[in-house]
Amino acid sequence: MAQEAHIDSLIAIDIGTVSTKAVLIARVEGVYRFIARATSSTTIEVPWADASIGARHALEKLSVAAGRPLLEEHGDLIMPERPNGAGVDVCVVTASAGQPLRVVLAGLAGEWSLESLRHAALGTYTSIESEIALAGFRQRDRSIADDRIQRIYDSRPDVICISGGTDGGAERSALELVEAAKIATRFLEATGTKPRLLFAGNASLKPRVAEAVGNQAELLQIDNVRPTLETESIGPAQTELEVMYAQHKMANIAGLSTIGSWSTFPVLPSARAFGHVAQYLSTENPKMGVLGVDVGSSTTAIAAAFNGQLYMTLRTDIGTSFGVRFLREVGWENIARWLEFEVSEGDLRAFVVNKELRPTTIPQDIHELRIEQALAREAIRAALRVARSGWPPGTPRFSDSSIPLFQPIIGSGGVLSNAPRPGQAALLLLDAVEPVGVTTLVLDVYGLGTALGAAAMAQPLASVQALDQGGLLELATIIAPTGPVRSRAGEVVMSVKISYESGGTIEDEIKAGSLSVLPLSLGQKAELQVRPRAGIDIGRGPGRGGRPIPITGSALGLIVDARGRPLILPSDAERRRKQVESWLWDVGA
Repeated sequence: MAQEAHIDSLIAIDIGTVSTKAVLIARVEGVYRFIARATSSTTIEVPWADASIGARHALEKLSVAAGRPLLEEHGDLIMPERPNGAGVDVCVVTASAGQPLRVVLAGLAGEWSLESLRHAALGTYTSIESEIALAGFRQRDRSIADDRIQRIYDSRPDVICISGGTDGGAERSALELVEAAKIATRFLEATGTKPRLLFAGNASLKPRVAEAVGNQAELLQIDNVRPTLETESIGPAQTELEVMYAQHKMANIAGLSTIGSWSTFPVLPSARAFGHVAQYLSTENPKMGVLGVDVGSSTTAIAAAFNGQLYMTLRTDIGTSFGVRFLREVGWENIARWLEFEVSEGDLRAFVVNKELRPTTIPQDIHELRIEQALAREAIRAALRVARSGWPPGTPRFSDSSIPLFQPIIGSGGVLSNAPRPGQAALLLLDAVEPVGVTTLVLDVYGLGTALGAAAMAQPLASVQALDQGGLLELATIIAPTGPVRSRAGEVVMSVKISYESGGTIEDEIKAGSLSVLPLSLGQKAELQVRPRAGIDIGRGPGRGGRPIPITGSALGLIVDARGRPLILPSDAERRRKQVESWLWDVGA
């Protein structure tokens, strides 16, 4: 690899399910900056069946946008950068277009070892096809054993993940799970598939597990995901699942090997690269976490980082373009509740099916736009429900809130970055995440999150400086109080005062149930003074406002969300639609 001092330019290529993106970062006057970005359709399906075609098309468009030749005549990327400015020094590649790993999880107890396996699997590109919990250690009923084998067989997994027993703990029950997995694997081999076995249970059992499996299956043994009842260790399991995804799924993406040959590093899963951004930002403010939300075409990713420790959660069955299965899970009523107009179940299903058949289409009118944004709300909420259980205890939060204190909250994905108005993106995040306290909504408007996370592998400074130079757009500063807000509907619950650095002030009294936007233009500096009423908490204790907070203007300014937590919509359909419409007007959406 080129020495860091010689890395003057870098390209990050991301191969998504629907779109392929190329981002150029270069050193300008000694500082790394985001230069340009281009997007093309991903070409992994027929008639092209070659991801490199879409990647080259994106690079051609990027070359025009940046005014820099990037491709050789025969189509390869020019590397390293030439004296005339053509080409780049480094290329990094990420991908999420591969089919997720199909996994079966088997553990002794659903709330312990199996839960830890679930946390590990949901941090990678996996699809959990079945879960087997061996709750009764002494249960040896033959029909139950046969049922385990049948469930594994019906799932057709790529990987069978087995946990069970703390280190030095339960033995017989864990071996029963291994035996069931081995038998199912033997049956599956006759159908042309042979899943791998990943044992992440009682460490003292490793020799006996190896003996039991023999040559009947490919076995990989790693550290216990639950070495003690109080300790969870999912890192090794996640690493191995990511390796399997890269070897057995990403490797099957047609043409990816060509693009990968340009890359200075192995191809990285897109979600992991996105998570690196949240991980880096969390080291700047160890007292609060950082949350990244990426809503893609087929996957919704949640990246939560606390003091440099990253917790990834992926729902590979939820996306803005592939939502038929998700619609069945969440119910059409939960999608429709975010709409200010009436929609039938049939019309909603028709939209989702059409989007799945034609994933590259964009909304044709305001109704389709609102439906797509409603789907994104529920996708984020569903992913967050899963993610919360995997976050470490002791994260900073309000006593009456299910979400920790995050600063900032990063929104990424086309449904957010392509929102016609910034208020739509802000309201979508507020409704889906329900943040608390004082925080900042940040929008990955150029789709740089994945690129910058991948760039950090080659040149961390490039990622850091590109972020500092405006790689992400500050959408709004948020104040979201908790406490007895809803019970005081219509009452003043706090006063807000903004003192502008350039002179002048603005004050407002905030009523419970309201959603207010106060002006603070992009880049404008001010001090924010909040005085909550008794029992109302903004993160400094009930009724405590504390010292003024320095804030900087953003695309929308300051949003005070006094709708209460958790957010509850009216049960009456007509009132609910009017309420949703009112919120849209409040934020200029």
